[in-house]
Amino acid sequence: MEIKNRFDEVFAIEVEGWCYGIQSYPGELFPGLIHAVVRECAPSFKAAVEHNFVFDILELSKRFSRAAKYLVHEKEICFSVLAQLPNPSHLNEDGQFVLAQIVDQVEQKYGGALERLQRKWAWERRQEAA
Repeated sequence: MEIKNRFDEVFAIEVEGWCYGIQSYPGELFPGLIHAVVRECAPSFKAAVEHNFVFDILELSKRFSRAAKYLVHEKEICFSVLAQLPNPSHLNEDGQFVLAQIVDQVEQKYGGALERLQRKWAWERRQEAA
């Protein structure tokens, strides 16, 4: 599947900027700050999926962890990123395929990723129905 609009390059620049920002943060780093950065990246994660870009979630997590001087373990960051991914019911077939490939990276390395996401998505569906 072809990446649309060279989004992989845009994504790489954004990640580099966030890593620089974390490394250069003038105050004391703390886990909540790193998780806030991950939440700020949610629109980019969604855009990556919509542009058919299967980003390396494990490498992203490693880079954020390194930028934060390993204050937050890359596994924790990885699952935090997963929580920001779009709900597959809001994606077209291509988007669902891309999302599955991203989630599978975490499932292969750590396990339990799909189960957590399915619970989250079921909860979101119940909220939308209410």
